[in-house]
Amino acid sequence: MSVFKKFPAAAGVVSLCALLGSATGQEHPGAQRQGDQSIRVQVEMVSLPVVVTTREGRYITDLKKEDFKILEDGIAQEIAGFATVNEPISVALALDTSGSTEDQLKRIQGEAIRFVNLLRPDDSVAIISFADHVRLLEHFNLEHKKNPGVIRETRPGGLTALYEAVWLALQDVLEPEYGRKALVLFSDGVDNHSESVSKEETLELALRTEATIYCVYFDTEGDQDKRDPALIMRVVEPERLQFPPIPVPGLPGSRGRRRPEFYLGHEYMMTLAAYSGGVLFDASKMRDLGPAFRKVAQELSSQYSIGYYPRNRTHDGRFRRVEVRVNRPGLIARSKKGYFAVPER
Repeated sequence: MSVFKKFPAAAGVVSLCALLGSATGQEHPGAQRQGDQSIRVQVEMVSLPVVVTTREGRYITDLKKEDFKILEDGIAQEIAGFATVNEPISVALALDTSGSTEDQLKRIQGEAIRFVNLLRPDDSVAIISFADHVRLLEHFNLEHKKNPGVIRETRPGGLTALYEAVWLALQDVLEPEYGRKALVLFSDGVDNHSESVSKEETLELALRTEATIYCVYFDTEGDQDKRDPALIMRVVEPERLQFPPIPVPGLPGSRGRRRPEFYLGHEYMMTLAAYSGGVLFDASKMRDLGPAFRKVAQELSSQYSIGYYPRNRTHDGRFRRVEVRVNRPGLIARSKKGYFAVPER
């Protein structure tokens, strides 16, 4: 499937047409009444995926709307929308099937199928593979039926159009979906074939998207070097992130024998996940894939969705920092760090 590139809408921001005469009888912020006429107004709801854990990393899945507090640029916001961890989720699974994975494709397929089967029956899954080209093998369907068998149709070989795969998954596959949604990306992070989308554009899109990005990093070079396995869940601390997005820095000479493109690939995937409020699972060897995919499935089943209408209604196109807090002691909330306000048209 070819990639159709277009400029994305503001990330984490949902445009709603509010009608004053709705069944709820409630008026959205900024709505106006003129005589007996209902006037349509555009209201922007910021949607945040949130995962809550103890300091030891245990997931907390029984919280209510009243347990959360949201700050935008330090100002408290009123929570308007809340979805529990039991709500269905739409998952786009993007698999790198380029030449570097050729020897291990059957293992990759097997673990990916097991991952899909770990999701709940009412969750939806779209399957994407990418090498020289990005292919949408299975789209979401109205019956929410999962078809993990289509993963067996992936074929190895060629270069890696990673950035185009990220763009297709976020903008064309997930963006039209409602409710909770996530991208699960399996790759070594090295792109050598994207022509229509840049790394920086995908990072900015990661800030704009409502989907959470979970990256499963497989070190193809490390696996060939027969290094010791290490499955590590990497969460980028807020102070490491710079906004607006900047090119991912290289770390030359800091990781032994690994070539610079692999430093960059690892950093790219870690930053991509962090910008969306997700995490990177570092599976240095193929046998780490099973635990990594199981951990992702656990994350997906522990994710809340929280929405609010910003008190700051200026359309200046600027980045706004967002912080999610939990009103219970000892708990940590993880979400995206902010969003870009919709610019004035």
